[in-house]
Amino acid sequence: MWRDNFSPAVFLTQIDSETHSLSKPRRLTFDQNPNFVEAWTPDSRAVLFSSNRSGTYKIFRQAIDQAVPEVLVEGHGIFEPRISPDGTHILYSTGYNPQDPAQPVSVMAVPLGGGPARVVLQMPFITTFSCMRSPSKLCFLATADLLFWFDPQDGKVQPFYSLQRPAVYNCMVSPDGSQLALVYLGSEHKITFVTLNDNRSREVELKELLSIGMDWTADGKSVFATGWTPNGIP
Repeated sequence: MWRDNFSPAVFLTQIDSETHSLSKPRRLTFDQNPNFVEAWTPDSRAVLFSSNRSGTYKIFRQAIDQAVPEVLVEGHGIFEPRISPDGTHILYSTGYNPQDPAQPVSVMAVPLGGGPARVVLQMPFITTFSCMRSPSKLCFLATADLLFWFDPQDGKVQPFYSLQRPAVYNCMVSPDGSQLALVYLGSEHKITFVTLNDNRSREVELKELLSIGMDWTADGKSVFATGWTPNGIP
């Protein structure tokens, strides 16, 4: 039997606008449950994260000056809370079954201020999704071989990019929707950038990182990337 003590926590840090260096991080969550931070609220006063508590993942919101989070969404297999382009709803995925990846995954929407959830769309093989920022009204999702735009209001989808390799580990679109940042399975030490107006691509190799988590900066000019060094240091 394999055991580990992997229990991600949420930390906050400040970014120097000139040097882009990070200040010493401050821990926000102090429980022993795995906490996966996914998004900021539109006012940047709280973070959204998913956490496995009481045997199932839930979505929490925690203000940056508070010690205890509040539950926003409960259910089974809830992941990836995202903020809708207009900032009024939280989108999240649910229904992924590792024993049956072809089973449709649901993208749900719930008002940021609370209320009933509704189904936006259902599709098999969804690996990740994210949303543009206003004035855009679109979000995107990645499947095993295609990327789609979708409207979080009516759930209509439209393919816009065919993946060049069979599986994507992570995929994020820039805030203005002009570029993709892709990490393919088997190439976790590289980020592929794609300019969407002409599908031109280039690769950036991250020599010290073997496994990549990433997101775009607010200005869309660079990305944050995380991972592990060859000797296992995060």
